[in-house]
Amino acid sequence: MSTGGETTGGATETVDLYEKWRRIYPEWVSGGFQTWRRVTLVVLLAVFYAGPWLRWDGQPGARFDLAERRFTVFWQTFAPDEFVLLAWLLATLALGLFVATIAAGRVFCGWVCPQTVWTNAYLILERYIEGDRVERQRRDKKPWTRDWMTKKAMKFTAWSLVAFSISITFVAYFTEIRELLPRIAAFELTRWETFFIFLPAAGSFFFSAILREQVCFHMCPYARFQSVMLDRDSLIISYDEPRAEPRGHRPRRADPEELGLGHCIDCDRCVRVCPTGIDIRDGLQYQCIGCAACVDACTDVMQQMGYGESLVRYSSENRDAGQPGRWLRPRLVGYATIMTAIVTLFAVTVATRLPLDLDVIRDRNRLYRESWDGSVENVYSLRISNRADTPQAYAIEFDSEVPLEYRGDRIVSVDPGDMRIVPVSLWRAAETPPGETVSDVEFTVRSEADERAVVRATSVFHQPEHASADTEVRG
Repeated sequence: MSTGGETTGGATETVDLYEKWRRIYPEWVSGGFQTWRRVTLVVLLAVFYAGPWLRWDGQPGARFDLAERRFTVFWQTFAPDEFVLLAWLLATLALGLFVATIAAGRVFCGWVCPQTVWTNAYLILERYIEGDRVERQRRDKKPWTRDWMTKKAMKFTAWSLVAFSISITFVAYFTEIRELLPRIAAFELTRWETFFIFLPAAGSFFFSAILREQVCFHMCPYARFQSVMLDRDSLIISYDEPRAEPRGHRPRRADPEELGLGHCIDCDRCVRVCPTGIDIRDGLQYQCIGCAACVDACTDVMQQMGYGESLVRYSSENRDAGQPGRWLRPRLVGYATIMTAIVTLFAVTVATRLPLDLDVIRDRNRLYRESWDGSVENVYSLRISNRADTPQAYAIEFDSEVPLEYRGDRIVSVDPGDMRIVPVSLWRAAETPPGETVSDVEFTVRSEADERAVVRATSVFHQPEHASADTEVRG
């Protein structure tokens, strides 16, 4: 879409309201930061692919079993009523992202974001199959040839294999991979299972291999609100303009001072290596993901020219202005304190949690039932949750303020990660003195295999003020 307007000279100027999409061909660059980024890439990929295979005492390191309504994190299995712990974990990750942004800008985007990691993996395959930047550009500008189609077919095939490996591994975090792979090999998947394998594969292929930087520009909300979280001491990719400008071409051994130039030789290599295609010399932009590719590229050029350090660097607004930088800032300390408190609370909760839970529910249809002989009955449902990884046998006990008789199972077995509802009733015999209308009752459930697994829950026992035969009271 475009619109026209009159310029001062009478000519009509056309202004594009929407930027036309252009394909970016990032140039391969080596250097200290890129070496560490690639090491980080390998480590993250290794963790992702190895995750479903890791076992400890037969338990996976991480799994979200929707069918059984259980989730496992760091070999700790949690029941559905413990999903608040998962919320704590997600809140911790969000606060960690906030802390990282305030301290180091968009270091998350450039180093560990899944979109960046997978895009880098696809780019490495593309460079290996089609060649470096110039070769890819030249081939894409030419008419279709057999070589062009062969290269493209090889690349898309390799990308598809990577996409399906990502999808299958992702699904393996929700189901057992040792059962999933044989079923895939035998084409025994259901329609829904096939759908949930093809969907992540298509998403990874489309977003990380095809759209690439467009996801960061137009879809990622983090790129939009990061500017609110940054302050003048946040780490950013910065261009040393006083030292670099005015820029201009010159022979390698020329003295820039004699030519009236800065140290920037206007080689545009910082632009060519940028995965988002921006020019860092125009200042900080929201498209910058902090990957430091331009830092390594400029470092290489400055060393060849003998000009010293890179003109592009990790810095901050205060440092660029010649002011001392501050690592400890109120907002950074505040977020870090909250995150530390949540992590501590999460760790203490997980360390002290029992592999057993008990919930006592009274019969909601009646407070009590009085029989013809004057005895009184209260009915309860004991919900016993086995949070252990093995089947457990539990003994049920009770204690009350008045003499009561227990009727129901005394020993119950519960499968791992399962919950069992045990109906029980307490009776006050007719010859027992009535006592108070409401008295406390404590139920105790203990594991026969683990003496530490003991839980208690308190309820109440209701009875009438005066016994009357054949009476039933509802509440």
